[in-house]
Amino acid sequence: MAITTFLFSQYQTPNRHTQTLQQSFRLHVKQLHKLFVADTLPLTSLILVNRFRHYVMYVTAVVSARMSVIMGNTESMYESEDNFYQHPPYYAGSSVNDSYHQPSSYTGNLENTTYQESSSYAGDYSNTTYNQPSTYTRSSANTRSQKKQQPTYIADNFSSLDQVVSALREAGLESSNLIVAIDFTKSNEWTGKHSFHRKSLHHIGNNPNPYEQAISIIGHTLSSFDEDNLIPCFGFGDASTHDQNVFSFYQDNRFCHGFEEVLARYREIVPYLKLSGPTSFAPVIDAAIDIVERNNGQYHVLVIIADGQVTRNPDTPHGRLSPQEQATINSIVGASHYPLSIILVGVGDGPWDEMKHFDDNITERVFDNFQFVNFTKIMSENTEASKKEAAFALAALMEIPFQYRAAQNIQLADRESVLHQWRRPLPPPNEVIDNDNARMTIPHMENLESVEPSAPAGIEPVCPICLTNPKDMAFGCGHTTCKECGSTLSSCPMCRKQITTRLRLYT
Repeated sequence: MAITTFLFSQYQTPNRHTQTLQQSFRLHVKQLHKLFVADTLPLTSLILVNRFRHYVMYVTAVVSARMSVIMGNTESMYESEDNFYQHPPYYAGSSVNDSYHQPSSYTGNLENTTYQESSSYAGDYSNTTYNQPSTYTRSSANTRSQKKQQPTYIADNFSSLDQVVSALREAGLESSNLIVAIDFTKSNEWTGKHSFHRKSLHHIGNNPNPYEQAISIIGHTLSSFDEDNLIPCFGFGDASTHDQNVFSFYQDNRFCHGFEEVLARYREIVPYLKLSGPTSFAPVIDAAIDIVERNNGQYHVLVIIADGQVTRNPDTPHGRLSPQEQATINSIVGASHYPLSIILVGVGDGPWDEMKHFDDNITERVFDNFQFVNFTKIMSENTEASKKEAAFALAALMEIPFQYRAAQNIQLADRESVLHQWRRPLPPPNEVIDNDNARMTIPHMENLESVEPSAPAGIEPVCPICLTNPKDMAFGCGHTTCKECGSTLSSCPMCRKQITTRLRLYT
């Protein structure tokens, strides 16, 4: 508390020199960061300092704006505010770590790029690179979008998802709508060799696979920010979509109600999908843009869970982009004209070096709308499960409050140069539809005493919804969850039957 009092005393008297104020304040903030990492600064003091920092940012911007009128420099009021985002945040599981030491392969001369991929967005991105300024022009040029802006500082000493939710609210996140996209490319069959006991990453068994874990953690964290709790879910990369389209989880294109239904539906369709490829994130980003447009520009968070990078064939010349890479970059740039954040969650063995370059070096966006998180690296840390889950949720979502605020400033004029062509997602593959129809035709046999429950309580040790608590509640259909999750459900997340009976289980 003494540190907080000291900081307030430093700025009670207005400083005549804006530059001195900025430099002095940045020095104090850096000292506070070091103290907090060393566990010597209480969280309550940090929250007060963060609030005070925003006040000083405002005062500094006002003073800079007045100075710019005198000096004739209209950019200074923006640059003074941007300076406060240049200090990198300290947080567990950061995608910015020492493991990404490989140099980018996109360092050659791209002037003669031969891949002229057609895009649904106006403007030519075919010569887009990570190292050269874009030739793309839009109606509302914004020099601030060219910088990699860092989010407001959020501490990383959380031991539960509820603490992460509270931190996100404190950082400014008010509401969000979740969109989930799952990678069903062929590489899922072997990229779990080291991280998932040589099993397919889509293996359905007694314990949740990496996709189920990621869905559960992010879904639980963001569910309190979602007003209607309706989640559009898409699959891509299978034999029906390849790198050209996406399929909806349901034939009628309806959304899942809550992440519990997302998990249940995922387990239903996985056995009937034919994994294929290649990998491109462009179709699913385009599908997310469609949803944002049809919801009057409400803020959405697209979570793409994938096992590998965008496809880059070995014969692709050094310094050039593959068609899938170019299409993905085009879609990310186009999505920055909408209130849409994109989180790529990497599961499996990787590699992920090029996704780090996607995260850091696409400069022609209206705002920094893309974040990559290495799920495998975070969840392999030697610490208790609840802390790893909290670290993953924070690493995935800590930029969301900043992106949410940036998205609120996007005007309709920013999208005038983006001509987006809506394409309806495909229905699930025929094998999935056939299985759905077969289950609907099975006669109801609840009244037959000889029928065994469809899912005995002892098969799986933990709740299939939260993936944490032990199963201690059973429904009349025979399926089981924990008491905390089961008490809030009206229908079984596994078989969709109406819940009329709940039984407590004791061991």
